[in-house]
Amino acid sequence: MTKKLACPWRHSRKAQAESQLNWIFILIVGAVILAFFTLIVVKQRGAAEAKFAGKVSQQLNTILVGAKVASGSVQIIPTPDVSIRFTCNDYYIGPASQRLGNRVMFAPEFIEGNKLITWTLDWNVPFKSTSFLYLTSPFVRYYIVGRDVTDPAAMSLFDSVPNQLNKRLISLSDFELVRDDGDKNLRFIFVDLGRESFDIPAALEDVDLSGLIVDTEGHRVRFLVRSVDALISSGPYYTYTENEVMYGAFFSDNEEMYSCIMERAYNRLNMVSRVLLEKFNIMAPDYESTSCEGLYRDNPELSRMIIATESYHPDYSEVGSLKSELREKNQLAQLRSCPLLY
Repeated sequence: MTKKLACPWRHSRKAQAESQLNWIFILIVGAVILAFFTLIVVKQRGAAEAKFAGKVSQQLNTILVGAKVASGSVQIIPTPDVSIRFTCNDYYIGPASQRLGNRVMFAPEFIEGNKLITWTLDWNVPFKSTSFLYLTSPFVRYYIVGRDVTDPAAMSLFDSVPNQLNKRLISLSDFELVRDDGDKNLRFIFVDLGRESFDIPAALEDVDLSGLIVDTEGHRVRFLVRSVDALISSGPYYTYTENEVMYGAFFSDNEEMYSCIMERAYNRLNMVSRVLLEKFNIMAPDYESTSCEGLYRDNPELSRMIIATESYHPDYSEVGSLKSELREKNQLAQLRSCPLLY
């Protein structure tokens, strides 16, 4: 009987098919293993970044607390090279955030780089209501624009903000010649120019910029936003009765955030006024039938200050008048050798 021989080409095809299946299996298993380790690396990296962001945000919180205490001081503080986003109530570094609490702090919406500039001023109306903290970066350039570089109002504003700022004083004609020098942000402060919009120089078409109108005679400011090739007014004028309030608009590039922070500041002024009024009413019986008696009981200036700041926006004219009246009454208390009002 003759034995049949198997076809060699059939064995070859079967072997090839098995080899291909083995390679496919190996590729699938390899992909699964690679995906598994990639997922682990991504999660570890994300956890490390979150931990780093949390640590930096806590360190920044410590810095801000210290800066608030040192009124009148300017500090340049080295930081990790991070991007910080500020809102009215919080600030964010990556996925980490910190509450601002009752702090009154003015800053650009975004600060990038490895340095912070902090400036702290007391807000006296005329008694101290709170401290204002201003934040920025050396990578934000401030152009203070006057009719010319000898304009008194523009020069006064330029000289009043810290020298540590990345600032320049220019004329309106120079504004049209401004070039991109590599700064991350540009902010233009137009002083007493009587205009509501400004064409953006062609060299700054791709630069992140913002603007502010300052009317020193009317004691008011107005925010400007970018609209294609011009900076145009974006909202109402905001009155300021103290330069500290105007500086808040100087450092803020977000009108909504500025308004929110100022509402917090005037709420604080209202609260402090209530506390002082209660304090003086408690003191009043100790000074009956003396020349000091009329200074404390139901102090009319503080009562009016409470009414003027009951809601935001406050009665700015009344607040300005009350500041002068309270100063006079404080001087009267000093002349009569009475405890000072503030």
